[in-house]
Amino acid sequence: MSKVLIVRFFVFVLVTTAATASTLVWDKLEAYVEMTPEQDEARASFKVTNKGEKTLRIAEIKASCSCTSSIINGKILEPGATREIVGIFNKGKRQGQNRYKLRVYLDNLAEPVATLSMIVRIPTLIEAKPQVVYWKEDSGKSARHIQLTLNPDYIDEILRVDYDRVRLNVTEEPSTPKSGSDRVLIVEPKSYDLPYRGMITVYGIGPGGREANTRIHAFVQP
Repeated sequence: MSKVLIVRFFVFVLVTTAATASTLVWDKLEAYVEMTPEQDEARASFKVTNKGEKTLRIAEIKASCSCTSSIINGKILEPGATREIVGIFNKGKRQGQNRYKLRVYLDNLAEPVATLSMIVRIPTLIEAKPQVVYWKEDSGKSARHIQLTLNPDYIDEILRVDYDRVRLNVTEEPSTPKSGSDRVLIVEPKSYDLPYRGMITVYGIGPGGREANTRIHAFVQP
């Protein structure tokens, strides 16, 4: 196939895709979902209506991540018909805000006719910044400061901080108003000359006895 024919082919595909997509009307292309700590799965609904005069068929819905899938209540879209696509997000060990896409393809079209976005926020109950502290030969022999922020909807008190008391010094101090955090951990190895790899675990509790924890990794590489 010559270069001219190839260019004409792709132009035809893009024009056809655009024309077909214009006959489909979506109730929304983006959905925001706020999860609770107990949820393992989040769902978002997208509805599409065929405003054209031809029957269309949804051939495939491709997710941008293996953690996201979809179900649909019928792939055939007759003129005037409405179908619902439900995006399903599996949390796993993810935290914070996550954004994933579902690309919708029709029969005989190489390009998606729509890209649906799921924005899922997973609450972080105890946030530690940074989550990794380390000391190298050229990184400076000084204490590291870790900002701890509690999610007030779920956690309102730090119960305890567990760490290797033989190898680390860890103290807890109130935070300054400007930092935006609730507590500060000051961490320093007892020896900068011995290699170390360990973990600091912060435990918290909230209303109704809800418990949560977060972990900070500590490394010494002399």
